[in-house]
Amino acid sequence: MVYQVKLPAFEGPLDLLLHLIRVNEVDIYNIPIAQITEEYFQYLSLLQELDLEVAGEFLVMAATLVYIKSRMLLPAEPSATGEPVEEDPRTPLVDMLLEYQRFRASAEALAGREDQQRQFFFRSTPLEVPADGGTLEVSLFDLLAAFQGVLARAADQPVLDFVTRPVTTGERMVAILDRVATQAAVSFESLFPPAADRWVVVVTFLALLELLRQGSVRVQQQVDFGDIVIARAVA
Repeated sequence: MVYQVKLPAFEGPLDLLLHLIRVNEVDIYNIPIAQITEEYFQYLSLLQELDLEVAGEFLVMAATLVYIKSRMLLPAEPSATGEPVEEDPRTPLVDMLLEYQRFRASAEALAGREDQQRQFFFRSTPLEVPADGGTLEVSLFDLLAAFQGVLARAADQPVLDFVTRPVTTGERMVAILDRVATQAAVSFESLFPPAADRWVVVVTFLALLELLRQGSVRVQQQVDFGDIVIARAVA
């Protein structure tokens, strides 16, 4: 089955590029294109390995990054006067990212005003606000980064000779819902037992993505790049 994942913090390839720039703490005006391109393809490969539907725009951006990388390896073309023309091939991409950042900031500001308006209405279930002032939304790319570590751990597990009944995505969805129903928050790492094989790890991750798509659970962090926790979705 192919899942099309669309979370509030995950819209397209520009989100992935901004995520990589944020994680690597690089200047958006001076993007290390070789490094970012390599990491972009790593995420793209992981999405494809999980059989997640990769939109064509992700592939177009991949081709764009390769083109920019190749342009930066070539010597500058001389002008009519014989002097090399200093034209940075990254400029159109930077302009696109800055414009997209402004668009997202405006959308988030409007969403914040909508949340403020909701405070005027009585809710039967009070909102739980952490003592530290709030939580951060987690993007699909944050989840994928954490998942890469879980996959690496699963790869180190010895291969067993006997064959067991394969676990299904539906079974793992029920298991996750059972845990968040009885606990206030469940850590991302705890969803993947240390002895779990690669099949169980992948199916569990797909089950989590499906629950997120359905709006049954939410994933958050207390601090940026901190531990990821899964909790029940607020009604």
